[in-house]
Amino acid sequence: MVNRFHISRIKNLSYRLIQGRCILCQSPSRRDIDLCSPCESELPWLTTCCNCCALPLPAKSRQNRCGRCLRKAPDFHQCIAALRYDFPVDRLIAGFKHQKKLHYGAVLSKLWLGRCADQLGPLPDALIPVPIHWRRRLQRGFNQSIVLANDLGNALNIPVYHAVKHPRATHSQQGLNAAARRKNLHHAFAFLPSADVKNKHLAVIDDVVTTTATANTMAAILARNGAARVDIWCLARTP
Repeated sequence: MVNRFHISRIKNLSYRLIQGRCILCQSPSRRDIDLCSPCESELPWLTTCCNCCALPLPAKSRQNRCGRCLRKAPDFHQCIAALRYDFPVDRLIAGFKHQKKLHYGAVLSKLWLGRCADQLGPLPDALIPVPIHWRRRLQRGFNQSIVLANDLGNALNIPVYHAVKHPRATHSQQGLNAAARRKNLHHAFAFLPSADVKNKHLAVIDDVVTTTATANTMAAILARNGAARVDIWCLARTP
C-alpha cells in the first residue's frame, strides 16, 4: 500500500506561498504538483499492458503477456511504467532531458509514484540509474536517470547505487530499430567492481523503455555480477 512508503504529505512552504502552475496549460495547479487535475486525467496512462515488459496491449486483449515475452522472457523480472510514450508525455520528457527543465522530471516522478507505488510489492534493495557517457552528460549537464533515481529513492527510502558505467561513446538510441539498438549497445556498459549487488533485488531506473535493449543489457550485467532480481522502473513505455 502507498502508506507503507515514506512519501511526504506535507506541502512545502513555497507551494503555500506561491501557487504552482500546470506545466501543460499554465493555469494554477491548486495542488502540490505543477499539473492541474484536468490535464492529469487526460494523460496517456498505461492501462492494459504486458505484465512482464509493460508493452501496451489492446484494451480487450485476453493475454497478459506480449508475444515477444511469451517467446522469450527478458533478462529482467518485470518492467513497471506509468505512462505511454505519447503526446504530451513525449514533449515533457524531451523538455526534461534536452532543455534542462528539471521541474518536468519532478512532476513525472510524482506521477509515477502516484500510479505505480501499489504495484511494487517487495521494495528493491537499491535503485540503479542507467548511466550515460561522460561526453553526453557534459553536453546535457546531468543524467536524467540519476535525477529520477534520486527522486524515487528519497520518496521510497531506497538507496541509489552507481553500479554500471558507460565507458564507450555510442550513437543516440533514438530512431534506431531493435537490432540497431542492440548493436549500438555492444560493450557500451561495464560493471563497477566496487558495487555491492550480490544477492540483491535491484530496480534499474530509466526515463523511457522502447525496445528493451538497454533494459536487457543492464539487467544481464547486474545478474552476471550476482544480483538476485532486476526490475525496470521507467516513466513511460513506447507503444
